[in-house]
Amino acid sequence: MELDEGQVRHFEEQGWLLLPSVFDAAEVALLLGELPGIAAQNRPENLREPGSGAIRSALSPHLYNEPFRRLSLHPRLVEPARRLLGGDVYLHQYKVNAKVAHDGAVWHWHQDFRTWHSDDGMPEPKVLNAGVFLDDVTEFNGPLMFMPGSHKLGLIPADAMADRSSVETYGRLAADAAGSPYARETLDGWAKRFGIVAPKGPAGSVLIFHGCIIHGSAPNMSAWNRTMTLASYNRTDNALRGPSRPGFVALRDFDPITPLADNCLRELARSTEAAE
Repeated sequence: MELDEGQVRHFEEQGWLLLPSVFDAAEVALLLGELPGIAAQNRPENLREPGSGAIRSALSPHLYNEPFRRLSLHPRLVEPARRLLGGDVYLHQYKVNAKVAHDGAVWHWHQDFRTWHSDDGMPEPKVLNAGVFLDDVTEFNGPLMFMPGSHKLGLIPADAMADRSSVETYGRLAADAAGSPYARETLDGWAKRFGIVAPKGPAGSVLIFHGCIIHGSAPNMSAWNRTMTLASYNRTDNALRGPSRPGFVALRDFDPITPLADNCLRELARSTEAAE
């Protein structure tokens, strides 16, 4: 999967890029079919909503689930990451964010690289997220919101008054459920300067965004789930220097990814369907 110059330029200028309908219905159905079993497991990789107990994030499902392992190595994600980052990449973090209908809580405004730099020792922002919509994403079910162009600010330290970095194990991954690390006055200034966008699209679309872009999402009060995977690809020459969080939060395999074949998910979907 090759990006054209216009797409590369959009990412460089805006800090995000939406690629509609990259994965087909069978590939999406295969991944969605795995989620109930993943969410039912009582394991530290599963972070739950504070009130309802609904699954919030399933971390590192590729370590024990074959379809999600294949997705993390899929060329339709890895090749754009290589192009945009300008070199070989490895998987720094991988999760399914399941903003379930009615109970999907807020992700407050934050910057991923601040976490990865402070908690995991990532030297520079040579990192991006490649998300796959497993449900249709609309204005109603809590789409990700970005302040376009804010990635050009680079690393943004937290406002001390709002920092929640003392949360154990998950670090700021859990802290962003409690509140933004940035004061309202800071956020107001950025919103007036950069504006806000909320990319939407059908299931199977891919949303790529820079590790420094300011982003968040509102609660999902709708009747429709907003489930998406997020693969965080880091340049191999930008590997972590002394991560403090568990290996399922900040992954430790820094070897360059060798992508699988483009049909790796379709092949598995066909074999699963035949077995049933």
